Amino acid sequence: MQPDGWSVQPISIVCRFAPDADLDLATGTPVGDEGHYLYILNEAANWDYRTTKSLLFSIWQRPWGHSWLILESPRDRLEFGHTGDLGHSKPRYHDGVFQRIREGHPNPIAYLWQTMSDGRFQTGKPNRPPSFVWRMPITRRRYQLIHEYVMQRNYDQFGVRSNNCTDMVIEAAALAGINLIHRIRLTLPPETKVWGRTARVWTDPQYGILEYGTPDVLETDLRQLARLGIGSDATEWYLAWKR
Repeated sequence: MQPDGWSVQPISIVCRFAPDADLDLATGTPVGDEGHYLYILNEAANWDYRTTKSLLFSIWQRPWGHSWLILESPRDRLEFGHTGDLGHSKPRYHDGVFQRIREGHPNPIAYLWQTMSDGRFQTGKPNRPPSFVWRMPITRRRYQLIHEYVMQRNYDQFGVRSNNCTDMVIEAAALAGINLIHRIRLTLPPETKVWGRTARVWTDPQYGILEYGTPDVLETDLRQLARLGIGSDATEWYLAWKR
């Protein structure tokens, strides 16, 4: 923790694989039926978490990342995700926080606790390329579980702390039998420097800790898994396929 109270900590998981995960007995790595795969596509925002000031500045420069899925069988390849925070009826999350800072709101960061009602089911490729694509073999049964989950899920609500694109991906991965590190805990100081001026971050202590799922943490975990031979790096394949 820094002198002003700022700290950043990825939130760990209890166990990597579900008790009923489909694993190779010799290697302990996931196995599946021929032609069945789950892909997790990730666009990291690469925010700078060193200080409150550096994080706010990097969010201002690049407000969002994204995570989404491909579900593949021998018959088809389906690409989808959960989008939201479109800014149609309310300011986007980053805009709302900065607007409140400019207005001198006592709890600018509290804007991130709101839930947006502009969530949508994304079909097909988004307009930005992924920074990393991870592929994992799955069984026909897992394929069906994930497909049913995706089609029945409610996409109307969208939030920072829950029910966002990364959360959808994590829930699908859990149905495939694997748990992924994706959440981060930020301990926020009550004030910080923004644009050369001291700005209030919060006055109500309930807003002093923010936990949420983020593509940045997820991508770090996915890259580590690929290095360990758990799943594989499919980034080049995807970029060539979508050319």
